This record gives sequence, structure tokens and C-alpha cells, in this order.
Amino acid sequence: MKPDIKIIFEDAHSIVIYKPAGLSVQTARASEEDVCSKLKNHLKGGYLGVIHRLDQPVEGLLVFAKDKKTAASLTEQLQNGGLKKSYKAVALGEIKEARSDVCHMRKNANNECEIGEGEDFKRAELKYEPVTTARGTTLLNVEIGTGRFHQIRAQLSHLGFPLLGDLKYGSEESKKLSSEMGIKTVALCADRLEFTDPYTSEKRSFKTLPQNKAFEIYDL
Repeated sequence: MKPDIKIIFEDAHSIVIYKPAGLSVQTARASEEDVCSKLKNHLKGGYLGVIHRLDQPVEGLLVFAKDKKTAASLTEQLQNGGLKKSYKAVALGEIKEARSDVCHMRKNANNECEIGEGEDFKRAELKYEPVTTARGTTLLNVEIGTGRFHQIRAQLSHLGFPLLGDLKYGSEESKKLSSEMGIKTVALCADRLEFTDPYTSEKRSFKTLPQNKAFEIYDL
């Protein structure tokens, strides 16, 4: 049985949840539970607008709209930077300074993020800031300026800092350490979320603590 979602906030127009690692936001498999099916059951079939997503092995905060006006506003905020998201991650290696990175990426035929150059590669912007280090890893705050497929995982790996628990983009060393530590899902959490209520213009801010075992070596 898949792990369950946790409702953090709900009013007449939006709903904010914590998605655990291992649960898809939306899947094409009729027999598999996902976030959308759970929320539609909760809403008893009412309107549900998907605004943004998280990879199946990634945990964290998501906001959904309960009406079309809210969906349109939140989508616009996502596009213009008004809907703010940030992440906590545990990466292999000791990172000493905050940096920004820009590259170009595409989703390839193997359902992986490929970094390179070409007309079908899209710009990807990422900022990361080290918080502290432990056991040859670094706890990072991460922000993205673009929402590309598998962006954080692929971009940090490309920079030489693969995330613990990442079997798709990890290195042999990061996979070995993850196995030794019993880490089975990607050490990435969408831990902060902020948006403006389209009806009241109130700023709504949410945060959560990562549940991934990789974060246990840090005092969060």
C-alpha cells in the first residue's frame, strides 16, 4: 500500500498537502493510487486543478486548486515567480559556497533528463546554498528558476553533487553510501511553499520537515 498524503491546509479554494516519497502525483495506471485520486476522493469528485508536481520518489509540499479562478491564478503565479518553492537536499560531497547554475536539458526517450545543447534543449536555472556538512555530504537549500523534468536531481548530479538515494542520477559512490545508510528514496524535499490567495490577496506560507532518512544526520 502506498504511503498516504497529509493535508496541511484547506479552504474553499485551495488545498495544500504533504506528498510522501513513493507516491505519484498523477499516474496513467488505473490500478495504482496517486495523489490526484486520493484528493478527488477527499473532495467527493469536486474540481481539482493540478498546479505543479513532484517526482514520485521526492517528498514535499504541493498546492492544488479547488476552482478554476484559483487554478488560473496559481498557474500564473507559478509562471511569473509569485508561487515560490524551495527545497532541502542532501548531496554527496562537501560544498563550500552558494552558487547558481544554468544549463540546457531535455527529456529523452529513456524517460531521463539529458543535459546538452540543441534546439530541443530548454534552459534550466538553479541556485543552491550549503547549510552544513556531515559524513561527506552537504545539506543544501535549493531553488529553481525553471521547472524542468527531473531538473534538481539531474542538474546537481551534472555538477558533481548527486543526491543520496537517487538511483537514476546517482554516482557509484552516492549509491554505495545510500545503501550503507539505508536510504531508499531521493534525498530531496519541497520543504517551503508560498503563494497569494487570489480571493483575499493574503500571502500564504507553508513549510515542512523532510522525512527521508538521509536528513537524520542533520539537526533540522
